Amino acid sequence: MRRFAFTLAGLLPVLCAALIACASSPSAWAANANFDGEWSVEWCDRAAPEADCGGFTASLVQDGDRLCGDYSGARVRLTQIDEGGRILGIVIGSTAVLTIESERSGGIYLVQASVDGDRMDWKMRDTVRRADHDIDIIAQNDELKRRTLDAGLKQQHANVTSECQVGFQ
Repeated sequence: MRRFAFTLAGLLPVLCAALIACASSPSAWAANANFDGEWSVEWCDRAAPEADCGGFTASLVQDGDRLCGDYSGARVRLTQIDEGGRILGIVIGSTAVLTIESERSGGIYLVQASVDGDRMDWKMRDTVRRADHDIDIIAQNDELKRRTLDAGLKQQHANVTSECQVGFQ
């Protein structure tokens, strides 16, 4: 996975506003929620239940209040596969502010996510940099579920953890 450089000057005002909004709420003083793990949502065509479902998956690693990870996505009927990109963020209480950068298009998106147990409320808030002549498959306003880490997912999550540990130091 390649490393991504974010323009600090561009992201700083957005992250500061998010931090102020979250810090002013009473729940911000509670312990940080656990965002670590594999999260996904499945999108299916109700009119054609036999069709392949698409979806979005985020693999997140948490170190204190910092988040790192990657994502992938696919349209319903698998008409487009998005290999994904990098996720970086910060956790305040049960809320996280995330930046998602697509390896495919260079698009950067701002997401607000909150966790309640094994359920994550994922809301796309803004586009920081538009995709370069491509469409990114990223959850918009969805509920993601924490996936149980079977042997394959444990190895995948271990790989993401290893990549993120370099950034956490």
